Amino acid sequence: MRTWEDAATWRGAGLRREVFFFGPAEAPLYGSLYSAEPLRGGPGVLVCASWGYEADRTARLSHYVALSAARGGGAGMVFHYPGYGDSHGPSLAETTLDALADAAASALEEGARRCPQLAWFPAGLMVGAAVACLAQRVSPVAANRLLLVQPALSPEAYFARLAKSTQRVTLGPGRIRDMSFAYPLPAKILAAGPQADASLHEALAAFDGDGAVVRCARPPLDAPVPPGLEELVVDGSWRFGTQDYPALEHGVGEWLAR
Repeated sequence: MRTWEDAATWRGAGLRREVFFFGPAEAPLYGSLYSAEPLRGGPGVLVCASWGYEADRTARLSHYVALSAARGGGAGMVFHYPGYGDSHGPSLAETTLDALADAAASALEEGARRCPQLAWFPAGLMVGAAVACLAQRVSPVAANRLLLVQPALSPEAYFARLAKSTQRVTLGPGRIRDMSFAYPLPAKILAAGPQADASLHEALAAFDGDGAVVRCARPPLDAPVPPGLEELVVDGSWRFGTQDYPALEHGVGEWLAR
């Protein structure tokens, strides 16, 4: 009979894929690592996903970013935030941006532990861009690189839009409040208001490394691309809830290949 450890690892086509739990024993986090076999000196990329429903819908894009890093000779890791997916921890309703960033920093350390030959850095998708920026600043192992994909550069505006979605959907008597597309809204992030944006902007202002924003041509981002970050605009439109973004995948692959 195969053990969990045997079933959790796959090899083929010059790649290795493994799934595992890491972090604190009382609330372990789920991680999944793609790596080249053998490693050939490519990047080590940690993917910070978006939130709730949008994280579900863009899971394919998250895994593409990680797989692209592995195909480039390095490794890529996706993980689930505390209280989301297969990760343990408190409800998403209770989380803060700092808590999400701490989880990402822990994931960076796990990636570096498993593939110490590589220089690891975070990539953030949508509102995960805020998590990636904060994690890059607090992580002791993060390289001075940053990749933001279709970033939501105003967490305040992002979660405010999600909160409004509960007002547009009528479920009849007894409808569930404080939820958006079946996921709880983060009350503490909503309560933080402008301070959530201030933390992100402070982290971006302190970043002086090699960074890029990869985004669709339409619509414009909710905030200007920070100075010092390369901007790679691909054709097409971003639409909340859409699943496939081949142009974004191409742009991410192009930047990682450098």
